[in-house]
Amino acid sequence: MDSASVAAIATSSGLATGAVLTWLTTRRASSGRTGTSDAAVLWAQAQQMRTELVAQRDKAEEQRDRLIESQATQVVPALASISDALRIITAALARVEAAGRGGGQGDG
Repeated sequence: MDSASVAAIATSSGLATGAVLTWLTTRRASSGRTGTSDAAVLWAQAQQMRTELVAQRDKAEEQRDRLIESQATQVVPALASISDALRIITAALARVEAAGRGGGQGDG
C-alpha cells in the first residue's frame, strides 16, 4: 500500500468515527427534552388533552350537581307525601283489625 491509500483510509476512519461520536453526543443531549420537534408536538397534544379532559370532568360534575338538586326538589316532597299516605293506611288497617277482633269476640 502506498502512503496515499493509507492516508485515505485513515482520513475516512477518522471522519466516520467523528460522525458517530457527533451523532451519539447529539442524541444523548436531546434525549428526554421537550425541545425536540416530535417531543414538543406530543407534549403540546398531551397538555391540550389534559385541559380538555379537565374541562369535561368539571362540566360533568356541574351537570350531576344540577341534576341532584333538581331531583331533590321533586323527590323529597314526593317521599313526604308517600310517607304520610303510608301512615294513614297503617292507621286505617289498625282500625279495621281492631274492629274485626272486636266484632269476632262479640259473636262468640
